[in-house]
Amino acid sequence: VTFMCDVVPEKDLAVWVVTEDVEDVTPPPPPPKIYGVEWDWTSSGPTKGVRTDSAVSFGDPNPAVSNGSGSSPFDDKMPWAGMVVEDDAKAGKLVKIPKFWYKWTQNGNSLKLQIADGPQDGFHVSPAHMDRGDGKSERDFVYIGRYHCASGYKSQAGSRPLGNMTRSQARTNIHNLGADYWQSDIQMRITIWMLYLVEFADWNSQKTIGYGCSPSNSMFNMGMTDAMQYHTGTTAASRTTYGCTQYRYIESLWDNAYDWMDGCYYNGSGLNIINTPNKFHDASNGVAVGIPADGWPSAFTVSNKSGLEWVIYPTAVGARPDTYSADRWSFYTGYPCLCVGGCYSQDQTDGLFRVNYYAASGQDTYVGCRLQKLP
Repeated sequence: VTFMCDVVPEKDLAVWVVTEDVEDVTPPPPPPKIYGVEWDWTSSGPTKGVRTDSAVSFGDPNPAVSNGSGSSPFDDKMPWAGMVVEDDAKAGKLVKIPKFWYKWTQNGNSLKLQIADGPQDGFHVSPAHMDRGDGKSERDFVYIGRYHCASGYKSQAGSRPLGNMTRSQARTNIHNLGADYWQSDIQMRITIWMLYLVEFADWNSQKTIGYGCSPSNSMFNMGMTDAMQYHTGTTAASRTTYGCTQYRYIESLWDNAYDWMDGCYYNGSGLNIINTPNKFHDASNGVAVGIPADGWPSAFTVSNKSGLEWVIYPTAVGARPDTYSADRWSFYTGYPCLCVGGCYSQDQTDGLFRVNYYAASGQDTYVGCRLQKLP
């Protein structure tokens, strides 16, 4: 309590004013919400896991078919709710991804993934948003191309994906758009994997969202999902019919053309990771995290290297295409560049988690690229 004296001259009076200091009672922010999923592959290899934490009672999402409507229990939860399409003057249509925090837990044959909407002990900032060592610290938002790159290396509909470029050429031409624009990298890919895995709790994206690849077994013009009433689904009449798919507005993550995946390369030391975009290279500047197994994964290892805790890679194979991760990971000595997804060839094992190899000098019509923006 504060006492103050004020004099009124014409009355020759002293007036005492009593005021009370009010303590700031602003309530603390609510604790972060955590959503999780866990797979127990002790005796079998189901692609579908069990939901945990705040997601334990959630049902499965219902993606659109025939460009229709859909729903997901994550539609009003961050960071998924913050994924929206934005127009970029230099790069075309991009999908905005808000920052989140993650935790991988590996315990024998059990693998658990958790996503938090705020900082949490034991959690790390997502690989796409983390400090990349480029002087910009953590990013609150990052952006991924809605489409594969088209002419001018922009993300735009109306034409077939740009192809016939090496990974290095795509890297240079995308960065020519401006200082914040880079070729999509493994950090972005695994960030999207995390979001999808917690939302769908299933490694088989072609089963949960749609076969994708191509409705005609040939390359097609981008923008087929523009008419979709929901952010996730397939243009086909059913999930088991080949069409064009999208996840959270990102079109063709496993359709039409493979995307070069930057920020990594493969050699005799195994999988090498480069976190800083201006150091991306096809054969150097990386940190080896381990030697991945070639084939259909039946076990994964989570990196324990500082700053690379987000990296997962297969360490055992021999599964059937409809078990464990469902999509093949391919590596070959002398072919350091990696690409991801699927192309127009109708193949149920080329889903969201498909990883393939290519020569540094390799190029083809069905290997394209996708841009990202790291402001």
